[in-house]
Order: sequence, then structure tokens, then C-alpha cells
Amino acid sequence: MDELEQKYFELFGSNSPKPPRHIMKTLVEMKENGTFEDKMKKVEENYESIKKKIEDHTGEKLTKDHSIFDIDFEKEK
Repeated sequence: MDELEQKYFELFGSNSPKPPRHIMKTLVEMKENGTFEDKMKKVEENYESIKKKIEDHTGEKLTKDHSIFDIDFEKEK
């Protein structure tokens, strides 16, 4: 297990599902800089709207395995 994975499991628990590496990195960064709770609250408040936009755009039902989670937006810059 590398350092990122170790931090992720320390912060989120050893039984947490392992997301793609770029998402894991973002989650760890948010936990470490103290923004995780606020950002998750904003996502929760807007979840239905976000979900609808993703499903309308992709034509796929949003699940944890949706192809949107494979996109590393940092690499797209």
C-alpha cells in the first residue's frame, strides 16, 4: 500500500471503498485542509440537480461505477 492509500484508509476507515486514485487524492486533500465537510454538504444539498445533469448529459444512470468518475479533471487542464 502506498502513502496515498494509507492516508485515505486512515482518514476514511479501513473498510472504505477504494475510489479511483485521482478521487482518493482529492478526498485526502479535502480532509487534510479541513474543507471536506463543507464541500460534501454542498454536494448533498445539490445532489439531485447534479445527478440529473450527469444522467441527462451521459444517458447513463449515476452509480458508483459511472464513467464520470474515471475522468481526472486535473489531467484535462
